[in-house]
Amino acid sequence: MTYRAKHILEYALLRTVAMLVCILPYRMALSIGWGLAFIAFRLFSFRKNETLRRMRLVFGNRFSAGQYRRMAWIACRNTAFNAIDVLRAPRITQKWCNHVFDSDETIRILRAQVEMGKGGVMATPHMGCWDLAGINLSVNGIPTLSIVAKQRNPLVNAYFDRVRSAPGMKTLSRGQSGILKAVVRHLKEAEFLAILPDARMRTPGIEMPLLGGTANLGTGTASFARMTRLPIFPIICSREGWTRHRMRSLPTVQPDMTLDKQADVQRMTAIVLEMFDREIQAAPEQWFWLNKRWVLDPVIPPERKPDDPNQ
Repeated sequence: MTYRAKHILEYALLRTVAMLVCILPYRMALSIGWGLAFIAFRLFSFRKNETLRRMRLVFGNRFSAGQYRRMAWIACRNTAFNAIDVLRAPRITQKWCNHVFDSDETIRILRAQVEMGKGGVMATPHMGCWDLAGINLSVNGIPTLSIVAKQRNPLVNAYFDRVRSAPGMKTLSRGQSGILKAVVRHLKEAEFLAILPDARMRTPGIEMPLLGGTANLGTGTASFARMTRLPIFPIICSREGWTRHRMRSLPTVQPDMTLDKQADVQRMTAIVLEMFDREIQAAPEQWFWLNKRWVLDPVIPPERKPDDPNQ
């Protein structure tokens, strides 16, 4: 394969930063992320202002201007910290995870499911460091699978595939052939699918109330649970300060095979999103407000071609 100069330069920069943050102690590595976040927060006003706009859209007069600014800053800082955490994945060990994570209860619940020879769907919102949370479970013996987006730069894409798999996680590329059957097979082999259901779909999906508005979301979380007759394990991740992480398990959601499939998917999705809504509103600074696909934006249908017979 022939790579463009842009791909090579991007890859070289990424590897240089990754090497640096892997060599440094954890807090020092996060300091690099803090510095980058500080610069971005000060200089790139569009993203900051958009984050503040979204927060005010959801919470109105609930917070003061200073509180909004503080929450927006923490959300920006945590985004940079999350990137540093992902780059450090190859050196992450079980001992390190058990030192920085408070996750014993969640691991106990999931391990009990594994001991019964069953898997499940682990649903978590974009809170805390969701990537690091999956790594923590994986190194602690919870077989974890995730579906990841393919990067435009093939060198960067291959690198992140290696980084994610280094701690033992399995990944499938979104859109790859046979992905549905592969996920179902893994779930039936007592593995867990880690999925983020609070992201807006680009095409019409399922409409759900969220954060005081209506979100267009995917049905994958509930659909996989229904297809495999396995439960959904809602999990909340949060970053406490710089270097500590916490995972909490919310009530498990079971499929109801006596219901119509569509009705059951709707029911399970609503239950999970209602729990996530409460968690986001309780700790807004922990959520990923900077997502380019703002969850409450309406879906814009593609333009129809002039020769469309239905036009």
